[in-house]
Amino acid sequence: MKKSFLLFIFVLIISQLSAQDTLVFSQENSLMFSNKYYLYPKSKTFEHKFKTDDGQIWYGKGAYKIDGGKLFLSFGDSEKEIKIENRITKIYDQSKKTDTLIVKFNDLKQNQISGYIKFKEEYFYVDFDNGTIKIPKSKFKKVDDPTVETFIQGSLVNIELTKLAELKYLKITTSDIYSYYHFESNFKRILKFSNNEIISADFYNTTNKRKVKFVAENNKG
Repeated sequence: MKKSFLLFIFVLIISQLSAQDTLVFSQENSLMFSNKYYLYPKSKTFEHKFKTDDGQIWYGKGAYKIDGGKLFLSFGDSEKEIKIENRITKIYDQSKKTDTLIVKFNDLKQNQISGYIKFKEEYFYVDFDNGTIKIPKSKFKKVDDPTVETFIQGSLVNIELTKLAELKYLKITTSDIYSYYHFESNFKRILKFSNNEIISADFYNTTNKRKVKFVAENNKG
């Protein structure tokens, strides 16, 4: 009778999970940082995002399954999933050459757009109102195919400006442009799963090797 009742509860939990598009579990007692698991029941995939108070992010993505009160997480190539979002697009106009290069930044994760372009020792910073930089092409002093520098997710990126006279726009699309990512890839993690809680071992620098609890956000308080 007891086993039948526990099986019924487990099936009920799985049914509730499957009915939701996203289930978010966040770590308790995390005022100075954000540590969350995002479960997507329809696709059986997940994301793990652990953001520290100094802007660093641990990020993992993969497939999951729930079996016997445990959450099995299989991390895939999480770096590829983030980096594929980064795009540098050059737009040319052969019919109308311009004296100004317009650089447009698009941050997929942050509402406030920031960024810069560096050429030699000079910096050009984005206009926060429209997310663009306007650079007079005279700044490049007729250098053939000049190379500029920008910063994307902890790395300096060089961009060669080929056919500068015809180059009208430079669009830089990225995810969390100034965040430092640490990628969790190609390994498995097993956590205890119980109704609206996830319990893990001491992954996150807590003291005394105590357990870490993640609570479903719609059940907090």
